[in-house]
Amino acid sequence: MTWFTQHDWRFTLLTMQPTRPFSLLASVYDAIMSDVDYDDWGRFILATVTARGWQGRLALDLGCGTGNSSYPLQRRGLEVIGVDASAEMLAVAQQKYPDIQFLEANFTDFELPWPVDLAVSVFDSLNNLLTPEAFLLTAERVWHHLTPGGAFMFDVNTTPGLRELWEGSRAEGWVGDIYYRWEHSFDEVTQLAKVEAYCTDSERAFTEVHFERPYDPPELRVLLAKAGFTEIEMLSYPDGTPASEEEPRVWVLARKP
Repeated sequence: MTWFTQHDWRFTLLTMQPTRPFSLLASVYDAIMSDVDYDDWGRFILATVTARGWQGRLALDLGCGTGNSSYPLQRRGLEVIGVDASAEMLAVAQQKYPDIQFLEANFTDFELPWPVDLAVSVFDSLNNLLTPEAFLLTAERVWHHLTPGGAFMFDVNTTPGLRELWEGSRAEGWVGDIYYRWEHSFDEVTQLAKVEAYCTDSERAFTEVHFERPYDPPELRVLLAKAGFTEIEMLSYPDGTPASEEEPRVWVLARKP
């Protein structure tokens, strides 16, 4: 491919050694995701829950990454704690948003210093839970930390969404001197999607391999009910209408009684 001519040949050798997911990617993540409308997601979440009578001020952002999904909630008056398993992503988040508390922890066994009224998880973070058991454990941890009447809202990729994640199974481009090429495949046997995320800039190149598992509405309803949630809704973005079973991505709202 012609883009190789713009880089030292040694960079191509580095791609043979994949790094831990969301580690080296943290340094270029915000640049690559600069067109993601985190603020509108925050608006959508708060508009949706408040329309159903939710009130509160303490929020959990599970899978907060570099903090881009936490800040819109804080900007709208909530006190937010962000949780993520990647120390590298959290280091970027804490530098950008020093007034938000961030906690490094796994989704399945995190412990918060206080209960929250709202829990959110966006940008298919929960698809990184590769078994129903892991999803259930996570949902139970969220339920445990929510106050009575609290809301849990998140988005996930469904099976149709992860089968055809990008046209041509590839997303690539340039952001300044950063080149990224993310290649996608879906294993019909394991039902897991694989993304090989290659990035390079003027100083280095690396590849991270990410896996996601789809979650479809019927399974989500069962898992969330097992965790203790009620009033479970599957919604479409951005209008908030009920989602169809064939949608590639659904937004889910569930309440703790």
